This record gives sequence, structure tokens and C-alpha cells, in this order.
Amino acid sequence: MANLEFLKPVLGEQVYTSFLEKMSDAQGITLVNAADGSYVPKAKFYTELAAKKQYLSQVEALSKEKASLDAEVSSLRNQLEEASQLGARRDKDVQKSAETIAKLQSEVKQLNGDLEVRTREAKEAGTFKGEIDRLNGVIAERDRAIETIRKQGRLAVMLREAGARNPDVLMRMIDLDKVSEHEGKVTGLDEQLKALKTSDPYLFTDRPAPRGGVDSIPAKPVSGEDALSRQVNLEIRRAAGYNV
Repeated sequence: MANLEFLKPVLGEQVYTSFLEKMSDAQGITLVNAADGSYVPKAKFYTELAAKKQYLSQVEALSKEKASLDAEVSSLRNQLEEASQLGARRDKDVQKSAETIAKLQSEVKQLNGDLEVRTREAKEAGTFKGEIDRLNGVIAERDRAIETIRKQGRLAVMLREAGARNPDVLMRMIDLDKVSEHEGKVTGLDEQLKALKTSDPYLFTDRPAPRGGVDSIPAKPVSGEDALSRQVNLEIRRAAGYNV
């Protein structure tokens, strides 16, 4: 039988003794002192057990969410590294467009800074997929801008070789979306030049003109790098609001 001494001060010596005698013959009855916290009622036990299981379930869910975020952060860093490597290769292709490249590199640096901030915010908020899509879109837009400048530089050389008096003016009349290059072969340009020579023959000349005139062709054809540099500078002036 359990120790029931804690009842003596309450029942008194005589009643306590009589109570012990009766309890010694009682079957299926157990008295405990719930005041000292050593006994937990069954209902309370199951309630606390259910709360603990719910807590463990939440911890497991948060752990999985953290692992997913870590994977997305790692993927984003890989994308930025690939974008940086691609930017380095672009630098070699557009060496004469230093101002444009410097601006792009500055924007990439800013994107990296934004990414670090968004990554910290994402760890707290729980998601950052929308921000990744936005940054990827900005990077893709910069890549398209570089490719357009390179394409226009190559076309400027080809236009001059085709007898254009002013490649910059003629370039505006060419639908660049219809011009493509595959394995070093350019398609979609000859057809447009043929049509322009018929409709606007004054834009072309068969005689090489001295360097320096706006409507003249230099005696020595401009190299690919010079044409690319000139085209890049032209695009920069246009972006700055100059009438070119």
C-alpha cells in the first residue's frame, strides 16, 4: 500500500489509523498524492503526448523546408557563377565596348548584392522563387543586349562591304529579327539589301570614298573590331538620348 502519511495532518491520528485499517482490506483502490507532481492524470498525459507529437511534426516540416531553401540557394549561386563566366566571355568578344561592359558588370554586382539580401529575407520568409525569376530575367536581358551589339557590329562590316554609303543609316532600315547566323553563314541579309538597292539606290555606291565623310566609304574597309566599337558607341549615344 502507498505511503499515506500525507493524510495524517488532515484526518487526525484517530481517523487516520481507522482509515488505514479499512484501506488495508480495500481491493482495486490506489491513493496517490497528486499535489507533489509525481502523478500525472491519464487525460493530461495523453494531451501532453499529443502536443509533443505535434511539435515534433512541426520541427520535421521546418527541417524539410530549410533543406529545400538551402538547395534553391545553392542552385541560384551556381546560376550566378555561370552568368559571371558567361559575362567574362562576353568581355573578350566586345573588348571595344568597355563602357557598356562596365555598366553590365556593375549591374551584375548589384544583382549579387540584391541576391544576398533576398537570400537572407527568403530564409526568414520561406520563399524567394519570384525574386530568382526576376534576377534571371534581368541577366537574360543583359545577355540579349550584348548579343545585339555584337550582331550589329558584324552587320556594319557586311553593309560596308556591300557598298553602303553610311552603314549606321542603312542599319536602321534592316530588320535584324530576319537576320540570323549559323556556323559562320549569315542568312536573311542579302534579300533585304537587294530590295533596298532597288528601292533606295542612293544608299549604296560602287566607289570607295575617303574616310571622314558622313556619306562616304573609307578607302580601306573598316575592320570588324572598329565597326563593332563604332556600333557600340552609337548604341550608347542613343541610350543617352542623343539624336544619331
